[in-house]
Amino acid sequence: MVQKKWILGLLAVSALTLVILILLLSYIQREPQFGGDFELTYKGEPWRFSQNAKKLNLLYIGYKNCPDVCPMSLSFTAQAIKQLTPQQAARVQVLFLSVDYEHDDPLDVARYASQFSPGFWGLSGTQTQIQQTVSLFKASYMMEENPKSYLGYSISHTDRIYFLNSKGFVLKMISSPRDADLILQYIKEIL
Repeated sequence: MVQKKWILGLLAVSALTLVILILLLSYIQREPQFGGDFELTYKGEPWRFSQNAKKLNLLYIGYKNCPDVCPMSLSFTAQAIKQLTPQQAARVQVLFLSVDYEHDDPLDVARYASQFSPGFWGLSGTQTQIQQTVSLFKASYMMEENPKSYLGYSISHTDRIYFLNSKGFVLKMISSPRDADLILQYIKEIL
């Protein structure tokens, strides 16, 4: 009788352990909570993330004429990319999205991004495409008149690198990305 209760108890514990393990595995393998496929333009031509994605995709949202945070962030990202092996670098791409649909010419955005590293993509789009993409990543931007700026305007924007999987979902993020070693560490962790 005691042996029978012991066996039933062991079976109950085993079943509970199995259920917990299944739930844990499903939690670990779930899709990230935000991000996804998006459509923009590259050099004025239609560009869809799902048709161009790599294993790891780094997305930075800013604008070409940004005087400070965009060039710093892209420079640190380029330093991190340069430290990858050719095999690692082939599995990573960097995407720069300009939110300045009124002033940034698509060809200029592409050239701007490639100045940091030849493999960087400079993307733009219509106001609607940009807003939809920015919303996917829970980012924001705001254009403001600014007479003190040499442009006559400025754009406040989210200062963050998003690490995206091949489906466009966010795996990790770095706010104020000014550390090439940290960017490199995240890249290697994900690859």
